[in-house]
Amino acid sequence: MVVGTVFIMIFGMATVSLVDSVNESIKNADYELPEPRVEIVSITDKQESTGPIHFLTYSEPGTNNAGSGYTPGVTQCDLVSSISGTGASVNVIANASGNVINFGINLISGTGYTDGETVTIDCGSNPNSADFTVGAIHDQNTISITNTGSETVDLSHIFITFSDTGSSIQGNPFAPFVDHYSGTNQYLFPGEQISTNPFPLDPNTHGFDAVDDPDRAFLAIYNYNDAESVTIT
Repeated sequence: MVVGTVFIMIFGMATVSLVDSVNESIKNADYELPEPRVEIVSITDKQESTGPIHFLTYSEPGTNNAGSGYTPGVTQCDLVSSISGTGASVNVIANASGNVINFGINLISGTGYTDGETVTIDCGSNPNSADFTVGAIHDQNTISITNTGSETVDLSHIFITFSDTGSSIQGNPFAPFVDHYSGTNQYLFPGEQISTNPFPLDPNTHGFDAVDDPDRAFLAIYNYNDAESVTIT
């Protein structure tokens, strides 16, 4: 009887010790999983010092150079900036005498142009180029974000989606710090803040055209989200 009682006591003490050991192991393994925390500091939509061409103005010959030697009809020609713009082109409409009398609707905006500057038409072989004036340049967007967490975040994992609350239109998710960032950072470290280069909206990339003004932006990374209003100036 005494032997049996002692055995039961020893077994009970071993069981309690085992349970305590398991509980301690669970407690040691119970830790918070990493959660990246990236937040939007600001998003601005404004006209920068240079940008894509919004529209051109053309006056009658004598104010703007109408050029000569153009093929009558409509021709797509490059626009050469007098300052620093590149990549723009436009439909030019020439009369029977080969003078530019107007331009069509197919304007490719380019980048780096200045409001009010003169741009020269370059159709390759025409001997005397015509000139247009940049009537306005597009607004551009700049996104600033900061890492408020303790985890380093790969920039390619950060996505932004614009939306317009007035028209209930949502754009396309895009990775701004891959598409619109020229810095050397590939990762956003805790406490670090970076900004994109100014960029115009594009319907294929963002779901909005350069003339649109979405007023809300949504940030998504892993299982963390942040939304902010866009400051339009």
